[in-house]
Amino acid sequence: MKKIYYDKKLAEKDKIIDMYKSELELLKKELDYYKKISCTDSLTKLNNRRAIKNVDEYDSIVLGDIDYFKKINDKYGHDLGDKVLIEISDILKKYTRNTDLVCRWGGEEFVIFLKNCDDEMAYDKALTLKNAVSKLSDKFGFTITMSFGVSNLLGKTMQNALKEADEAMYKSKENGRNRVTVYSLNL
Repeated sequence: MKKIYYDKKLAEKDKIIDMYKSELELLKKELDYYKKISCTDSLTKLNNRRAIKNVDEYDSIVLGDIDYFKKINDKYGHDLGDKVLIEISDILKKYTRNTDLVCRWGGEEFVIFLKNCDDEMAYDKALTLKNAVSKLSDKFGFTITMSFGVSNLLGKTMQNALKEADEAMYKSKENGRNRVTVYSLNL
């Protein structure tokens, strides 16, 4: 009699454990989903700032900013501005490797973390991106360009490397926009 009672209680316990296991699995899936969307820009589907975890594995940073983007929004509207952002995001994804990390950094600013890439290779990558973005002008019927700054991460904090890339990008803007500038100590 006691054995039947204990077997019944054990079966009930196992049933409860299985129920909690399946609930836990659902909660884990839900958590993974929320982690993913919290690290993804909703418009462009690129990574956002929260996606940047371990930059030690990257060698170079390319920071790009759409030239005169406010004028595009003001003249053609935010819906068309959003389409420009999406098209540029698609270009950035198309011309980077799956080992690189492409992020929408802010409004019209993007950052790309490159693996196994020295300054010259990062410059070439940014030049390719600049040229591909410029071709959007034909598609939209108005000028679309980007200015880029390049820096390396070797022996630097991410903040310092980003600051350098930002300085280089602003040097590109100062020198006429639609350019790529590599950070050097002479900037």
